[in-house]
Amino acid sequence: MCGEPIPADHPRPNITLTCSDACRDRRDVWRKQRMGKKRCKYCLKPSTPAERSRFRRWRNAEMKNPPPDSELSPEELAEREYLRANPPQPRVRKPKVKPEEQDAEVAG
Repeated sequence: MCGEPIPADHPRPNITLTCSDACRDRRDVWRKQRMGKKRCKYCLKPSTPAERSRFRRWRNAEMKNPPPDSELSPEELAEREYLRANPPQPRVRKPKVKPEEQDAEVAG
């Protein structure tokens, strides 16, 4: 990404493509963005940004005004009842522990 030579003291100098971890992270983000412009990241089918934005608008409208139970198929109705009985749990992110804090816990 940056064009810098790979340093000899790099942990894996023979198999790496970048000079540092920061360049590797930038390269990964760039590759994901490039792939995201061509395909859906969930089903991997070809899609355009316009199609994805149209889907997001439709999904937001559907979430705000869901169709009544009478308009749903039996499978959709069963799924809705299941989700009402078992609501999804909120995702809890683990706190990032810094190496200094780990050292203090081990020493303490």
